[in-house]
Amino acid sequence: MYSNRISTAARYNLLASDIKKNEEAFNRLTAQLASGKKFSSITEDPIAAVNIVNTNRQLGQIETFNKNVEMAKTEIQTMDDLLDLANGYLSRAWDKAVQANNQTYNDDSLKALKVEIDEILNTVVDLANTEFNGNYVFAGANVKLPPYKFDENGNVIYTGTKQGSPYIRQYEVADGVYETINTTGDKVFGWYEGDGEGEYSGLIGTLKLLSNSIQGVVDGHAEGDNAKVQESYEKMNSTLSMFQKSLDTITAEQTKFGGVYNRLEMTNNTLETNTENLTSYLSQLQEVDIAQAVSDWYQAQYAYQASLQVASASMGMSLLNYMQ
Repeated sequence: MYSNRISTAARYNLLASDIKKNEEAFNRLTAQLASGKKFSSITEDPIAAVNIVNTNRQLGQIETFNKNVEMAKTEIQTMDDLLDLANGYLSRAWDKAVQANNQTYNDDSLKALKVEIDEILNTVVDLANTEFNGNYVFAGANVKLPPYKFDENGNVIYTGTKQGSPYIRQYEVADGVYETINTTGDKVFGWYEGDGEGEYSGLIGTLKLLSNSIQGVVDGHAEGDNAKVQESYEKMNSTLSMFQKSLDTITAEQTKFGGVYNRLEMTNNTLETNTENLTSYLSQLQEVDIAQAVSDWYQAQYAYQASLQVASASMGMSLLNYMQ
């Protein structure tokens, strides 16, 4: 009698254990089908959970890098468009300077030419003071203030970060990889603080010097001062080579940032590829194969039902069934 009771208890425990195991498998697969995820708690698969956390962190970094790349590309494109416009105004003023240097214009024509050159100068200064996304494009690192202003004497003063100072603004476009996306106004457009040597530079200096030399010719004619007229024409003539130098400077900056833009395009492609690969890996880690999960669910259901049926049939069996 004692031996039979132990055997029956052991059998019941085995059946209960089998039922519990099959029930847990069935519930787990049911939850997977409902959520589409392989597990809902890190305790179910700690290694996969750690990999998921790391992968999501990498995807978050890539998203930030993508935003930085797009912002950098947009800012560089804006800069390039502005420099294209500046080149157009430069060419227009250069043509006028060539015509004026022929010394065939009368005073009225020279006055009209000066007005046109001054308008070009004002437009170029406006271009140099362009604001994009809350930052002044050509201000160097001092992006919250306009880099150019006219003083009371008509000089064009550059107040941004100078090219010899720490002016660089950068975006991080990959882990530990930075791209510089700005330049300084004094390098690209120059400035004007007087006609003396070292007091002017670049396109702005050239336009201002051209305007002043035109006025000098007109004033020299009015005063009958031929020496002043010739000196003014000499300054006017010097602006021709200055226009060429200004064009070379602007073109060099466009070429440099064109290379940066191309690198950003390649970085963008790399980030997209990494995103696709990591997203696929993340899917493998946490998302169930629906077809396989359905098949496994049916098998688990059959196993669970079978264990219940076996247990039900076994529960009624004891020694009393065989006693007469």
